[in-house]
Parts: sequence; C-alpha cells; structure tokens
Amino acid sequence: MAGWRRYSEKWYIGYAFQGAVVLGVAPILLPLVVGNALGDAEAGAVVACFYVGQLMAPLLGTLTDKARAYKLVYFLGYGLLALGLALFPELTSLGFWFALAFLQGMGSAATNTVAAMFIVEFKPKEEWDPRIGWLQTFYGAGQAVGLGLAALLQAVPQVGLLISAALMLPGVWFGRQGLPATKAARHRPKPHLHQHMRRSKAPHRALGWMIHHYQASLTKNLIALVRHACTPYGVYIASWFCTMFGTWLMYNLYPLLMRSAYGIDAGLSSLYYALAALIGVFAYAPSGTLGEKIGDVGVVLIGTLMTLASVASMAVLAFIQPANTAWLAPVAFLLLPVAWSPLIVAGTSGAAQLSTLEEGTAVGIFNATTAIGSVLSALTAGLLAEYLGYAWVCMAAAASALLGAALLIPLLGKAKKQATR
Repeated sequence: MAGWRRYSEKWYIGYAFQGAVVLGVAPILLPLVVGNALGDAEAGAVVACFYVGQLMAPLLGTLTDKARAYKLVYFLGYGLLALGLALFPELTSLGFWFALAFLQGMGSAATNTVAAMFIVEFKPKEEWDPRIGWLQTFYGAGQAVGLGLAALLQAVPQVGLLISAALMLPGVWFGRQGLPATKAARHRPKPHLHQHMRRSKAPHRALGWMIHHYQASLTKNLIALVRHACTPYGVYIASWFCTMFGTWLMYNLYPLLMRSAYGIDAGLSSLYYALAALIGVFAYAPSGTLGEKIGDVGVVLIGTLMTLASVASMAVLAFIQPANTAWLAPVAFLLLPVAWSPLIVAGTSGAAQLSTLEEGTAVGIFNATTAIGSVLSALTAGLLAEYLGYAWVCMAAAASALLGAALLIPLLGKAKKQATR
C-alpha cells in the first residue's frame, strides 16, 4: 500500500479505462460483430487492420517528441478510440469497418506511446520501475474488468461497442487528473535517455508498446536481417516470429474460436480470459527476477514452452472432442495469457543480448517482427477458420510455437556466453 500511495497517479485510473476497452471489450465484441455479419475471414481482416493502426506508433512517438505535444497526442488516443467504437455498430460495410478498426488501433498506439513518456521523461529514473509497475497493474486490472464486461455484453455486441465508446469519457476525465506539467518540457532540453531504455519501460500488456520506435528504415532493417539470418540473432528473430504468430492466431478471433471449436459461448470464454489475464499480471515480477538468474533468453524459452503446451493441448481437444471439452479447453487456454508475461518481459532484452548489430537496428528488427506477426496471424486465422475450421487454427498455432521452441533451445548456451563477455 505504501508503494501504491507513492508511485501511482490519478491518471492511471483513466488509463485503466482504455485497458478495459482495448484489451477487454473490443477483442471479444469486434470479431463477434464482423464474424456474425460477414464471416470468419472478414473478421480476421478487420482485426488485422487494428494492428496496422498500431503501426502508427513510431510516427506518433516521433511527432510527440518533436512537438512536445504530450497531452494532445495522449487524449487524441481516447478520441480516436471513441470514434472508431461508436461508429462501428452503425455500419455494415467491410471497407468502413477496416477504416474504423485502423482508427481504434491508432488511438491505442497514441495513448500507449505517451503514457510511458509521462513517466520516463518527467519522473526520476529511480522511480521508473515502480511507477511503470503500477501503471501496468492498472492497465491489467482494466483488461480483467473489460473482459468481465464483455461477458455481460456479448449477447448484444453492437450495444457493447457503444458502451465501450462511452467509457472513453470517464477515461478522459480520470486521465487528466495529475498529469505532469508538460508545458515546462517545451523550454527544457530533452532527457539524455537511450531510446531502447525508454521503450523497455513501456507498458508490457499492450501489444503496441513493442512497436513504438523502429529507429531505422524498413529497408535498412530488412538488409540487416538478411545479412544476419544465420547468426544467433537471426535464429532468435525467426523463433520470436513463430511464437508470436502462434500466440496471436489464438487471440485474434478468440470468442469465435472458443464457440466453434469447443462449444463455449462468448460470455463464458470472456470470463475465462479475464481470469487468465488477471493471473498473468502477477507473473511479470517473477519473470523479471527469473531473468536475472537464468538470462533473458531462458525466460523467453519458458514463455515459448508455456505457449506450446497451451495451444497444443487446445489443438488436441479441438480434434478429438472428448466429452469434457468445455471444461478442459479453458484450463488449457489459461497458460497462454500467463505465458505472455515472461515473453514480453524478456523478449526485447534477449534480442539485444544476442545481436552484434547496433542496438537501434537490432531492436527495430525485433519490433517489426512482432508487428508483422500480429497482422499476418489475424489474416491467417480468418482464412483458416473460413475454409478449414478452427481446429486447424489451433493446429497451425501449435506447429508455429513448436518451431519457435525448437529454434530457441540451441541459443541458450550462446546467450550465456555473450552475456558474460
């Protein structure tokens, strides 16, 4: 409680409202609306547009840095989310749904980008970890509440999206309480803070935190990756792509997958997801402690194996369909959100540890890999579900995670050697 009073801020409550919508309500209701209206392939394409919107994070971060327009960009995120959510139920055109999903992703990216800046650019360095920890706790708690709300609203998803848009109003009201005095930032020099350090302190539960700063052109990243494809770093990037691809195959159309493959309605599946996400929040600190003992690559491997165990079990259940599938599938799924914690806590540091490239280029490739994996997995999940069924979505996720683990295991010894140099 002493840490909560000292390191948390009132605006964290507003950020929790966005966590409830971005990671709670929207991931459940958006696929339901599109899938019920048009089909699984279209639902996957709309989710992919949300991730494409998050790719605007590097541009938004650069503009915020140059203009020092912290509060403007921060609240722009709430506005874009509200607009994208409020108009979504009023339209049935796939093209408009693409545009609105893109707006929602861009809104999420805007707020996530600046939320981290409010801490690492306006608070003492020794307070970054506890403050980010409490920010993450609020965001994760918001996700759990949002998933519970989705369970109540899944029967009327259009109404649920309108309520989600309305939640941005109290989000803004609470979100403006106690923000740093950013006007002074226009007249003081920017902090001498390495971009990798700033990025590593961003909120982990949001996917968009990983793509805030590419720090190199796409062409430069691709050339560097091709040249280092056979190095430990290149293998690590391939492993990371496989793990992220498998993970997001399961998440992107989650309510449709649980309903089709296991006969679990969106209300119950949302509650199961809420419980798993809540447990996952408490796995961040142990993951960081474990990384100090066994190395970041070892922690990534643990997260990858947890992912493999989860999705492989769900694939088996989807194909054999035992009598108690409706109970076993949620138990298998539980590991997946928990695995996200060790993966994200150690993923970026593991890339930097193995790479011989400049840090900006190395982490830029890593971030781009995550972004590409999230977009491609959304498209793939929709197509597989449409033409082969959701059991094959689970099977593809298991195969991808298995390949990710197989590629990562030989790197453990090399990572330790490099870390001791």
